[in-house]
Amino acid sequence: MTLNEAVEDEGRLVEGEGRLAEDEELLERSPAQRDLLARVRRLGIEQIGPAAIRIDREARYPHEAIDALKAAGLPGLCVPLAEGGGGAGYRGDAELLPLVLMELASWCSSTSQVFALHNTGVQLVHAMGDAEQRRFFFAEALSGHLFASFGSEAGADRMALSSVLTRAEGGYLLNGRKIFATGSPGAKWAFWRSVSAEAAGSQDDRYMMPVVGLSGPGVTVIDDWDGIGQRGTGSGKVEAADVFVPDARVMGGPGAYGAHAAYFAAQFHINFAAQFVGMAAGALREALTYVRERARPWPGASSAAEDPYTLLRIGDMSTRIAGARELVLRAARLLGTHDGGPELRRGIRLAASQAKIAATDAALEVTGAVFQVMGARAATRECGIDRFYRNARTLTLHDPVDRQRETAGREELAAAARGTSR
Repeated sequence: MTLNEAVEDEGRLVEGEGRLAEDEELLERSPAQRDLLARVRRLGIEQIGPAAIRIDREARYPHEAIDALKAAGLPGLCVPLAEGGGGAGYRGDAELLPLVLMELASWCSSTSQVFALHNTGVQLVHAMGDAEQRRFFFAEALSGHLFASFGSEAGADRMALSSVLTRAEGGYLLNGRKIFATGSPGAKWAFWRSVSAEAAGSQDDRYMMPVVGLSGPGVTVIDDWDGIGQRGTGSGKVEAADVFVPDARVMGGPGAYGAHAAYFAAQFHINFAAQFVGMAAGALREALTYVRERARPWPGASSAAEDPYTLLRIGDMSTRIAGARELVLRAARLLGTHDGGPELRRGIRLAASQAKIAATDAALEVTGAVFQVMGARAATRECGIDRFYRNARTLTLHDPVDRQRETAGREELAAAARGTSR
């Protein structure tokens, strides 16, 4: 079943039940977005959410959630519509992937992070692959095979790449070691960001994007991630020792990624921001249920849900989430105009930074503040609400948000110097 067929089938089912979770968030979306998001929400309620606490406690890859996504055809989300996919992302529906990531992160943010990087891989194929590479790898995604994307290495210079591709007959030999290799336990393929041994010039000139089969000879996946949060992401290490990568598995030549770097840098921030919003939304959803069903009132209130201080806190949290969500979606819409020229790209960079700032603040504030309305019993391990804060604290460290504040300030000053306004 293709993703489009799955969505149509689920849409009929949901419509027949009077729609699942008919709320403003879904109603303001397009019909295609609404049906897909209702499908993802169903997976969250029935399969992904119930497994999330166990995945966190056991610090293991979210097999149940990923299997549910595969059964729903979602690994093809960013495959173009013409190829049988969902048409999200690169040169497609720019809002759809962030919307799905928000929903997934509200149930299990380990799952959303793995899924986000898979879709980065699919879009890199779309942007950089030739016709045969797109045909092959789109089919892999539609068949449920996942991508990872490895960049980080353990050297003193966090931006320097020491993974090297050396020319060999019919392809290259890859040697290198990656850390923070998110998704590696469950991915079949990985973009392994490397440099050419033969090319001259800067790192950008030598930058290469091979796609490595993670079960092939010479590849070792070391699932030793032990973070306080995002414990199910499999963000350990991977090593490559003389791994042969055929020419057909290399996206472009040395330096080819440079033409796409700005797009994927902006999307990186937008996709992470979407997950931050989802974490905050999930924490608030859990808190609302707890307040209605379990929280005890303080003196002067007939119920916890009628306590004026509780209502003030909930209103504040709801507003923070709503504002951050709109900034994320605005940035995504602008990203969809990326081919429009450098003037638009400056606006995209600013919008992505603003979304990242607002979403980071919302995630950290809301996932901590929910305890204030739930009470002391919500801090027990049995309740499991602490995972939202630990996950938010961990994932928001992937890129220093102060750098995005600096970017936003620089872009505003540059706009003022040009005599333009935002």
